[in-house]
Amino acid sequence: MKIVFRSEEFAELNFERGYSEGFGVDERSGIWEEKYEYDHLGIHSRIHRIFCPGMIFSLIEGALDHDLVQIIESDFPYLQMHFELSTTGCLYLPNARAEIDTVIYGGSHSLLFYPALKGHLHYLKKPLSHSVEIELSLDFLRRLFHNDLEVLRDFGRNIERNHPAVMGNRSFPVTPAMNRVIAEVRDCPYTGSLKKLFVEAKVVELLTLQISQINASDAGKTNLKQSDIDKLYEVKDLVLRNIDDPFSIEELARLAGLNRTKLQEGFKELFGTTIFGYITDTRLEGARRHIVEPGSILSIGEIAALSGYKNPQHFTAAFKKKFGYLPRDARG
Repeated sequence: MKIVFRSEEFAELNFERGYSEGFGVDERSGIWEEKYEYDHLGIHSRIHRIFCPGMIFSLIEGALDHDLVQIIESDFPYLQMHFELSTTGCLYLPNARAEIDTVIYGGSHSLLFYPALKGHLHYLKKPLSHSVEIELSLDFLRRLFHNDLEVLRDFGRNIERNHPAVMGNRSFPVTPAMNRVIAEVRDCPYTGSLKKLFVEAKVVELLTLQISQINASDAGKTNLKQSDIDKLYEVKDLVLRNIDDPFSIEELARLAGLNRTKLQEGFKELFGTTIFGYITDTRLEGARRHIVEPGSILSIGEIAALSGYKNPQHFTAAFKKKFGYLPRDARG
């Protein structure tokens, strides 16, 4: 089992990734990890992969000095949970016209399946960004649902028929709960068998969050027009790029070409939180990363100030409400 990557521009980017049958792991503990960095040809990336039976959890951090296109082919059915956590997304264009394109916007996630990958991956020039890819074996998915994929509706039926599918037919906003789970995996304090159990549980939790959000969206179809959805994603990108000096609601409405009511109500409907709530959650996630970063010399008070809190007590209360523990406990 393998995936072959090729580039028409850079021969150095021609390589293949091998996979064990069913994504098996030989280690006695049932878990194996690898970390590597690549800094060449205008590509700057750090990847941390965690291998557990039936799954591969990849934490990816990177920047591109230019647009990049890769030709990709797999010789096995491919199932992935994908989370784009930053402002730029990615695009997979299959060679077969009958197969569906996969577009994952920045700040969005998708659950996707292809009988075999054969197409082009497109990445736009981007500053430092973060994404998560969780590759699942079909056996793992079937065991999880006791061989009954009907809970996945059309997506599950397409898997059984070996047809390409994207659950919900589009990408969906990454929620604060999803960000929290991903952060818990990234900062997992365990090793060996305990870490295996922890990561497996978090993957199931993430998958549950994905499915419940997508099914709820199907049950209550949005009244937003596609043009409004595109504008709201632009607003989300503007907010994220200016998180330290945010625009006012009036400025965002003017820049997006939406009235204030449609902006606020549409943002809440599409992303499941208010603009203010999104800013607060994003700042707190950044604060938590600063706190747990090895060798960090910033005090909790300094991190609170960097996160926009003039009063450290207010920061501590907000942090405790979001994560369930105090900032000092996160530092250990």
